[in-house]
Amino acid sequence: MQEGKPYILFCAGEDSGDCIGESLVSAFFKKGAHQFDALGSGGPRMQGAGLRALVEYEDLPVSGFGDVLPKYLKLRRDYKTLETVLANPACKGLVAIDYPGFNMKLVQLAGRLGKPSLYVAPPQVWAWKAKRAKQLAVVPQTRLAVFFEFEKAPYEMEGCSVSRLRHPFAESTHEEVTNSSEQKNLHEKILLMPGSRKGQTLRNIPVFLKIASKFQDQNFAFVAARKSLVALIQDCLNRYFHGKVPSWIQVVEAPSLPQERCAFYRNSQGAISAPGTATLELALSGVPLVVCTKPDALTYALGKRLVRTSYFSLPNIVLSQASTAEFIKYRWNDSSYEQAAEALKSAMSLREKKSAKLESELRNNLSEGLSSEQLMSEFLAQFF
Repeated sequence: MQEGKPYILFCAGEDSGDCIGESLVSAFFKKGAHQFDALGSGGPRMQGAGLRALVEYEDLPVSGFGDVLPKYLKLRRDYKTLETVLANPACKGLVAIDYPGFNMKLVQLAGRLGKPSLYVAPPQVWAWKAKRAKQLAVVPQTRLAVFFEFEKAPYEMEGCSVSRLRHPFAESTHEEVTNSSEQKNLHEKILLMPGSRKGQTLRNIPVFLKIASKFQDQNFAFVAARKSLVALIQDCLNRYFHGKVPSWIQVVEAPSLPQERCAFYRNSQGAISAPGTATLELALSGVPLVVCTKPDALTYALGKRLVRTSYFSLPNIVLSQASTAEFIKYRWNDSSYEQAAEALKSAMSLREKKSAKLESELRNNLSEGLSSEQLMSEFLAQFF
């Protein structure tokens, strides 16, 4: 960064936000590289696109209240760093991506400082904490961008400025995806995707292995959302199998580019995935899946009381129907493992019919809205 050069602060704190942020940072440099720098918080994808990271990303992805508490002091220091950077006169605006624990406060601070904000993938007010829509509506110079049509209504009702944004994973055409062929051969494997947060991953690995044990003569591949999680998963497997990990399990890292991930997923037989963006990407890739997770105790207890949604996986939420089986349980038993395995076996047997239909419905639903370049161009136009 040049001395005194103005910049835009970006803030993403989870792998899903890092995937979204990659396309936004790339678009930012296409539209404003000569005038601004991009600083802030983001993972390897955003950093690869040109973001200068100011805080250590690895500690930011957390899942639920139980994961936040042990990291509270470190997270607080990271937030204070970003808060200071936002308040610097050289900072001209904010691009916030998901991660409401940080970004709700940063957007409100930007409003008090008179700096424009773009909040992409703002809080899911349709599910819980609806008051956040009112809080954002009163922040001046704030624009929201959401991926799904049903997300717009609660924000528009409170007077927020909100636009539809095409999801970066859905922007790749079918031809681009199927021609992306330089991937590991996973043709006879079921993917195990335990999540992108460390705590979530460690809780889900034993559950996923128990479900996998219900299959006979089947190979599996644990998919690490980013490179740093590969060693974590391998260490967990070594402990679980007492140093003798069977040959039917391997650990791979998910590709970085959306079209590469889609080709990677398409080569598999099916998937067991934690809730999150991965479920949408798998469904958009035509992969049969079941959604499984073991939340921490505190999050599970609070979620049962506070969350107002019938579904937890994005394909089901987007289409308002039980298109994929969900198993969200704090206490798992042999019957639960068997049910999850049978649900995946059923989905795999109907792949040609059911998964292709689900992919088509989701692509049609997500085809509307601005591209990342269009959105970033409109945001930057106010500075010129």
